[in-house]
Amino acid sequence: MKLYRCLSIVSISGMLMTQALAQDQKPYTVNDLTFIALESSPQVLAARDQSKAVKGQLSTARAIPNPEFEVGTGQQRSVTGPLTVGNVSSWSVIQPLDMPYTRFPRVNAAEANFRSAEATRIAFEIETISKVQQRYYELMRRKAEEKAAEEDLSLTKQIRDRMQVRYDVGETARFELLRAQTEYLNAQIAAESGKLRVEQARSVLRQVVGHNLPVNFVVVFEQPKIETLPPLNILLSEIQAQSPELQKAKADVEVSESRLSFEKNSRLPRLAFKASQYNDPNFTDRLYGLQISIPIWDFKGGQVAEAEANASKAKNQLNAQSQNLEQQIETAYKLYQMATYQVKVLDQEVVQLAASAQRIAEVSYRYGERGMLEYLDAQRTFRAARNDLIKARFDLASVVTEIQRLRASPDWLAKIESGRQ
Repeated sequence: MKLYRCLSIVSISGMLMTQALAQDQKPYTVNDLTFIALESSPQVLAARDQSKAVKGQLSTARAIPNPEFEVGTGQQRSVTGPLTVGNVSSWSVIQPLDMPYTRFPRVNAAEANFRSAEATRIAFEIETISKVQQRYYELMRRKAEEKAAEEDLSLTKQIRDRMQVRYDVGETARFELLRAQTEYLNAQIAAESGKLRVEQARSVLRQVVGHNLPVNFVVVFEQPKIETLPPLNILLSEIQAQSPELQKAKADVEVSESRLSFEKNSRLPRLAFKASQYNDPNFTDRLYGLQISIPIWDFKGGQVAEAEANASKAKNQLNAQSQNLEQQIETAYKLYQMATYQVKVLDQEVVQLAASAQRIAEVSYRYGERGMLEYLDAQRTFRAARNDLIKARFDLASVVTEIQRLRASPDWLAKIESGRQ
């Protein structure tokens, strides 16, 4: 008995602590979830580190070559004639000259490579924002479906209880009671399935956001904000101007072309300035001149051919990426138009008509003008239309999110920059 009391006390204390934590925990908005994901996503963090590394390579490419110093000392001893002993010394300086025809292509390639790394970073961050919003809207959809299922369960329970009373007093047939009980059981199954889908959506959202998000997190329920998108031709021009995938592909083309120019110009002579001095007891020699490296045996044929192939490959990849993005935005825009029309028809016509039919069937059933089966059919039609509307709204939000990802929404870019500051 004492053990049972202790276990009861521990269980009650745990429940109270869980409720207290849930009450004290701040609900997360979609923006809060986005910032958490951006600061904890391994892909985003790796892309940021890669951008920093490439920035270091840019600094290296801009550096001027270091001079080379050589100093020597020793003794001079004659082997013929009178014995002469003295100290000798020498020094030399070689300063390689960073010729413009190799420096400019090298620096241009490094700058384009840095732009490519920055575009990759932005692409990963935009992809993360898109995933968070998609999973957030999925959770909101499952919550809306769960709420609708709970309302259906409550309504079908009332109908079942009412039919049980009428059956007990002999006012209705057993068939109608069984039909009402079946509807209640189906509604109960739908409600339980809705709860499981909510938990599954919560788990997927936490997986996308990262484990910095608490297990028992609470989100703010928000209806999807559907903004009116510009026409397709404007979206296509925006993609060409600001898509990070295209920006990366264009930067890769610049990198390959600059490296091709560097390899071609590397066949030109390389120059270095040299100054040296030799000191012995009797005289001092000073020499000044240029060192020239002439590619006689290795004329960079293999390097130039490889650079030409890489430049052609980068241009083909740019064209393929551009065509792929155009196809994606055209497909997504058609889905956007279809989803917009579907939401409009369901919201303004289908659901309202189904709701009116349900009210008429309920009133007719209460006054004995319609049977239970007709009333249940009207309810089923209304529930199906309402669920279709819920699905259509969040499908539309998902399509808009995908289009915003493809066009690299300016609002998302501003959100990324504000988060980095």
